[in-house]
Amino acid sequence: MQAEALFSTVILGKYPVKYCKCSQCGYVQTEEPYWLEEAYNTPINDSDTGMIMRNLWLKNIAATLIYFLFDKKRKFLDYGGGYGVFVRLMRDVGFDFYWQDKHSKNMFAKGFEFSDSDNTNIELLTCFEAFEHFADPLAELEKLLTISRNILLSTEFIPEPTPPPCDGGIYVVHGQHIGFSENNF
Repeated sequence: MQAEALFSTVILGKYPVKYCKCSQCGYVQTEEPYWLEEAYNTPINDSDTGMIMRNLWLKNIAATLIYFLFDKKRKFLDYGGGYGVFVRLMRDVGFDFYWQDKHSKNMFAKGFEFSDSDNTNIELLTCFEAFEHFADPLAELEKLLTISRNILLSTEFIPEPTPPPCDGGIYVVHGQHIGFSENNF
């Protein structure tokens, strides 16, 4: 695929980073993200003030979908599950949910960790606000599909035309978001 250079900006206050855009699908992505280890020193950012409210909202949506569209007696997985708040909420309402996140500590769903050897019989995989963290989105989606054929994925779209970088904007806040989808589906 053809990618065109968009702009450069500074990540984590010190790393000059180039952003490119796919000419076919409009996906915007950074250069190879060499700064990620440092960016994940604090996996959940202090600036994420809506984390609990989003998990409550997503619990209601996912529980409704599971109840009406899936076998609610089967196993479920929250991929990129952060501190495990969503998994705990889903378990509290009766679903057999498990947690997996390679960047975050499981604080609320301890004992319900998912390992790659467990990837059988997952009825639905949830993946909320994780897509923008994927260095290779296609490879990640292929991996997710080996775990479950059903994926409930959410991401925040960037507007078209692609906005330029600015202080505190979506590109530079913490260095963890390295890919962005435009709302052109």
